[in-house]
Amino acid sequence: MYARVSKIPGNHVEQILEHLKNASNEGLEEVKGAYFLVDEKKEKMMTITLWETKEKAEASLPAAKRIFKELEKITGWPIETEHYKVAMQE
Repeated sequence: MYARVSKIPGNHVEQILEHLKNASNEGLEEVKGAYFLVDEKKEKMMTITLWETKEKAEASLPAAKRIFKELEKITGWPIETEHYKVAMQE
């Protein structure tokens, strides 16, 4: 299992969540799970998406980059993204 973790700065939480609900999922069909985390003050967000294989995670990157560019227009800030191999899951 592989994970993409993205940090979304700014206090545009409601706007971002609404955009994500309505965004095209084209290119993201293979996602195995997604978490959208919001800090209590609603000043920043983090997303975690899970993929069965590294290849499927990499294949989804163009679609993810498209969505991140749209979110950057909303926030005015770059989105930080990192990739991880899931070492353990309970």
